[in-house]
Amino acid sequence: MEDKTHSQEVRDARDVILDLNFVPQWARKPPGENHYSRKDFDERPRREGRPRREGNRDDRDRSKRPRRDDRPRDDRPRRESREPVKELPISVSFLPEQKRLASLVRQIHHSRRAYPLMDLASLLIHDAEGYLVKIEVNKEAPDFHLYQCKACKAVAASQELIEQHILSSHLEDRYEKEEIEVDPPSGSFPGVARCTKTGILLGPPNHHSYNDKVAEVHAARFSNMPLEDYKRFIEIVKDEELVEQWKDESRKQTVYRLKSDPEAEPVDLKKAEIEFKKQLPSMIEKTHRAIVPSVIARELDDRDITFAIKRVWSKESRFPLTMSFSMRAAFRHMHLHLFKAGKINFVTHIKPHPIKPQDTVPNIAEVLMFLKENPGSTREQLLEVLHPSLDPKSAEAKDALKPISWLVERGHLIEFFNGTLSVPIGRQRR
Repeated sequence: MEDKTHSQEVRDARDVILDLNFVPQWARKPPGENHYSRKDFDERPRREGRPRREGNRDDRDRSKRPRRDDRPRDDRPRRESREPVKELPISVSFLPEQKRLASLVRQIHHSRRAYPLMDLASLLIHDAEGYLVKIEVNKEAPDFHLYQCKACKAVAASQELIEQHILSSHLEDRYEKEEIEVDPPSGSFPGVARCTKTGILLGPPNHHSYNDKVAEVHAARFSNMPLEDYKRFIEIVKDEELVEQWKDESRKQTVYRLKSDPEAEPVDLKKAEIEFKKQLPSMIEKTHRAIVPSVIARELDDRDITFAIKRVWSKESRFPLTMSFSMRAAFRHMHLHLFKAGKINFVTHIKPHPIKPQDTVPNIAEVLMFLKENPGSTREQLLEVLHPSLDPKSAEAKDALKPISWLVERGHLIEFFNGTLSVPIGRQRR
């Protein structure tokens, strides 16, 4: 069983070496997806109503274009202008996600090779689930606070925003949604209101559910415009068939049942939200420091915080400085070793341990002397120079290369991620 496990670990290590894709900077694959590119973070309000510069002058003449409808222009709904992104007194940095980091450490152990610290950091920063976002309030702003959801770790700069997040994202953590059938509405309904943008039937204006339905559709579909503007998209249709259709649709209602008390009477959405709001204070943490999983950080409702994260992530994706600092400390805690070769920091689980060639047997001394004079050579190059008569695929060639494995395992040689070999130098150890 142990042999099978070891074999699987070796195969996993080989796969990892391929996945790491550590090649010269100019030959690398393009950077990974920008995880923060899906939202609009323009700091300036957008210009509206600007005519397109297409076609000839006559085509651009407003007076010669057909009107979209017969309503006066001032009567049309106006889009709510977005406020510029605010500069918050916060600092953003990145930490490695623990499971991803532990997997990376296992892979470094199995491969017995040395990897560039910056490339490992880049690997995690481009992994959609490879990092955590640390957000800290600057010391010069002690009165500023962050509000964090205890359930999923989402964060916002205002209590109102985090409460909205909890209501929209975690109501169903406590309530089970259930569709039931009830008796159709009774009464006299001469007409039914309909949303002209979606075709949704909102109900007769004289029915008690009308205002709630309008608010629900507005919040779900048209929250980017004021409610009063949205109401201009509502028409009253006097059609008996549509009234009957609305009655039939009204028979299906969504109710909410407490998961902690399945026998309790189910309630509608409004009552469920009222009861749920009583629990909000216990679900929010007011803090100066928050750690947010990367998956949650990309979906925050707070535009100002998301923009701050995006801006720092853009820098880190090119040069992962804060991530590398965090990983350096974590690697040392996990008993890995860091050393510098030239200007590049490397990490390995085998501590470099220089040895003098004259203190070894002849065949090992021969390898050490060659690599001291020819650093960066591969096993194949070493075999070609020291044993040119041997077939690289022969058993004799494998025996000739055994001293290399012995030297690498004891730290007398460093084998890098790309298969090159080097003799460690005492002053380079850390």
